[in-house]
Amino acid sequence: MRIAAIDVGSNSIHMMVVEADPMGGQRVLARDKAMVRLARGEAKSGEIGPEAFRAGLDALGQMAKTIRDFGCETLMACGTAALRDAKNAQAFLMEAEKLGIPIQVISGEEEARLIHLAVSHAIPFPPEPVTLVDIGGGSTELTWVQGGRVAASISLPWGLQRLADAAQTADPPTAHDLKRLRKMIRRILKKARKDLPSELPEPTLILGTSGTLEELAKGASAGQAFTAEQLRDFTLRLWRVDAQHRMDRVGVDPKRAEVLHVGAIWALSLMEWLGCPPLRHLPVGLREGMIWEALKHGGAAIPPLADRRRASVEQLASRLDPDPGHSRQVARLADELFTSLQPFFELGDTERQWLAFAARLHDIGFSISEKGHHKHGEYLIRNATLSGFWPEEIDVLAQVVRFHRGKAPHHAKHEAFRALAPWHRQVVRKLAAILRGADALDRRRRQGVRHLAVEVDEQRLHVILDADGDVDSEMETFLDKGALLGTLLDRWIEVTVV
Repeated sequence: MRIAAIDVGSNSIHMMVVEADPMGGQRVLARDKAMVRLARGEAKSGEIGPEAFRAGLDALGQMAKTIRDFGCETLMACGTAALRDAKNAQAFLMEAEKLGIPIQVISGEEEARLIHLAVSHAIPFPPEPVTLVDIGGGSTELTWVQGGRVAASISLPWGLQRLADAAQTADPPTAHDLKRLRKMIRRILKKARKDLPSELPEPTLILGTSGTLEELAKGASAGQAFTAEQLRDFTLRLWRVDAQHRMDRVGVDPKRAEVLHVGAIWALSLMEWLGCPPLRHLPVGLREGMIWEALKHGGAAIPPLADRRRASVEQLASRLDPDPGHSRQVARLADELFTSLQPFFELGDTERQWLAFAARLHDIGFSISEKGHHKHGEYLIRNATLSGFWPEEIDVLAQVVRFHRGKAPHHAKHEAFRALAPWHRQVVRKLAAILRGADALDRRRRQGVRHLAVEVDEQRLHVILDADGDVDSEMETFLDKGALLGTLLDRWIEVTVV
């Protein structure tokens, strides 16, 4: 079986073609990489720039030819932060599909999961605690592992290019630039700590899996591993010169010379945040994880039978949902909230589908009893034998329905939630928060909210409703049930009607 994996990252597009035997052995047939910097300038314009847009499609066109030449049975193409957030991402995806490369946009949590999968097949995890770190162009993924078991995971919506765009340092950078960047990073990491368990194993080693960390390893130690002290010395060298001198004197890759000084501060800050363990770079990443994921499911690129999945959800809802008009309204509003908040929650295509399914099923527990119907809904989903879903997806759907009302999910208080993988716990919290808000906006089940829009600034989540008639009750309920949204976004909530 020949499998092709394409990682459409915010900095680079990577391709890997392997031939896999029935025992799981792999032989790499081809590799390719194009640094097109899709995320460059996105923080300011909100879009993939025209030059990067064209360069990305040109690279995918070449990769599509390679894949055809090798006669691959399976193609997996995943898009990350740039394609999660850019306003013109859909146009890029449509053009890529014309080239024969259908791209699935994945969440930051899914990135972390696939990177962990790649690392777990590359090396045996030591018994001591380690943390996996992947610094992409638009996001950074961290996963804590102890004794081979995942203890926690988080995706931060900040990568090398996004930080560089936000920092806007001079060339050469100034002391004021450094102070401003450090302050920004402290704020990012302070917020990140709130989303993690109170007790985390302190790592004795960091395993890094990105091009940025590979470049830093070469500069800091001329090898694959470096200490925080070695990185500090190299960071000083990067900050004392301009981009041209970074190439000429320091030997930095020309395509990273403009931004690597920012990446060095980000990596150093992460090392300090984790207690300053040494960092070892590994030459694996998302694409290797995609290959292993396909092999885990018999070579399938995505969950099979998409139509069957939708049909099985609809069949269950038609039997048990007491008010399909309400659940469809909630699904529509949840989707509008999802797309509005996607740049902040870093979710992807799969999570959007899960949310739609959970919204359609969120009230099926009423068929047992109104009291505790969210818990009954969880039970029904677990035992309904939904066709076309993998077991871990059923667990996620059940937990989103479970927490569409009542107390917020907490790993220490809710056993089934705790049993989820850490990346899926993060997804459940986000999707449940969105579903709570959408459900609140149809509290009286009269479908009075036609559409919604969202504005997010540094302190406020502002939800603007286009409504028919009086929706005061829905607005009041949203302020209550939307509290989890405010907590996750670290913003206070305002709701108005136009």
